Amino acid sequence: MRERILTHGAETLADYELLEVLLFYAIPRRDTNPQAKALLSAFGSIGKLLQASSARLEQHGLSERIMSLLELPVLAARSLMESDEDMPLQLGNAKALMNYLKGTLQRTDEPAIGLICLDSNNGLIMEKLLPAASNLHALHRSIAQTLLNCHATAAIVVYYHPRSPATALAPEVRGLRQVLRSLDVIVHEGILIGEGWYVSMSESGLL
Repeated sequence: MRERILTHGAETLADYELLEVLLFYAIPRRDTNPQAKALLSAFGSIGKLLQASSARLEQHGLSERIMSLLELPVLAARSLMESDEDMPLQLGNAKALMNYLKGTLQRTDEPAIGLICLDSNNGLIMEKLLPAASNLHALHRSIAQTLLNCHATAAIVVYYHPRSPATALAPEVRGLRQVLRSLDVIVHEGILIGEGWYVSMSESGLL
């Protein structure tokens, strides 16, 4: 397989073959093909596997060494996205936003609220994690100050691993949108995201 990668490139490999190569570096001198196929069958895709929580990976018998190795592709991708400060990450379309959130999802297995601050071109300025247990109504002043301090013109609210449904959380986002309108800051979207799933409030007609 090494010769195949050198000759034709890694893009010619199937997902299970890519995973097979990754696993080989953690458990050398062993056929990793069966384990790679079993993991892909359990998680559904290599993307979901690489973004799975440590607790879930442990349930499938993966060692700390293997889990550490599986973190590297996600960390490298995130570093690549954030490496060029002169070219902010553009989050103006659903695909770019989802790719970004899949990377940031790994920061916590617990419920959290993210405030994504955007410039006038929908470029990422920063993301701030808010107190997860808080109601957004109680954070209006703090959120407004954060957005003004970084000169943001738009924002996206993200609920990581939420315990409440979108229908219950949407009024919070609508209320924030109304408050920020007076500051000429637009709330583009409210997103709920967990392991292997997400809900867009705007696509669901809740905003």
